[in-house]
Amino acid sequence: MNPLARAEQAVIGAVFLDPAQLDRLGSWLRPEHFYRPAHQALYASVLALRDRSHPGSTAAAGSVPVSWVADAVTEAGTRTRGVTASYPHQLAAACPNPGNAVVYGRMVLEGAIHRTVAEHAVRLHQAARADTIRGATEETLLRADALAGVLADLGRRWGADARPVPP
Repeated sequence: MNPLARAEQAVIGAVFLDPAQLDRLGSWLRPEHFYRPAHQALYASVLALRDRSHPGSTAAAGSVPVSWVADAVTEAGTRTRGVTASYPHQLAAACPNPGNAVVYGRMVLEGAIHRTVAEHAVRLHQAARADTIRGATEETLLRADALAGVLADLGRRWGADARPVPP
């Protein structure tokens, strides 16, 4: 299994084992940062349960009620297929230390950023190839501007402005 999928599992496992970790993750880690649909659905479900003041969302580590996990799985099952009652056990096992949830969350966020940049870079490459065949540059310039905008936005969200470097 790749490290990013393992990090996604560890984040959700940490939240299942210690719901207080959502207080450290909920303001910056969003469901769309997860790659796998089941993980997106599970994370969205625990956020929704917390927002509805589910009794398990305030439980201390070690005394988490079973209903916290069961309700999250049930709600996630309404959002996507493939979320089974046995999967939370695998998620909990993938989390070596629930206290490191922020580190796992940062890995998930970095993976989302890499996917976004790669997606826009591929689009730029495809536009450049198509423009080469047509003998034009319009689409390439449009895609280059889009990629520059994405990089600037990501830089602002990370707290660091993009700096050009010589090739």
